[in-house]
Amino acid sequence: MKQKINIKKNLPSLKSARDRADSLLTPLIALLSPHCLLCGRNTEVAHHHVHKSKSTRLRYDLDNLIPLCGSCHFKLHQNESFWAGKIIEIKGLEWFQKLDRTGQEIVKADVHYFINKHEELLSYFEENGGEL
Repeated sequence: MKQKINIKKNLPSLKSARDRADSLLTPLIALLSPHCLLCGRNTEVAHHHVHKSKSTRLRYDLDNLIPLCGSCHFKLHQNESFWAGKIIEIKGLEWFQKLDRTGQEIVKADVHYFINKHEELLSYFEENGGEL
């Protein structure tokens, strides 16, 4: 009987790898942009302007991450179209159009993708003086 070799046995689950990469987003955005884009208080949340469910390609794109305090993040989710418009006013139409184009790109979001994104984010975080 042939023994199956599981080459994936040392890999984390897709969800685990994704969650691990996601966990770096808010600390990185807080490091790079310490103030809420809308009110100027301390950044507490990295908000995805284009939702994660709409574009895997933009999930880890730093241009898509909006530094917000907890209060503004809550307000944004209460009236998303209004606040999304305000964010576009602040960041500019060119920024929004670039996100729209980039968001159309397809990526293969397998476990290796998320592992690589975690490594990239961690490296960028450390290069910018961040400590976890």
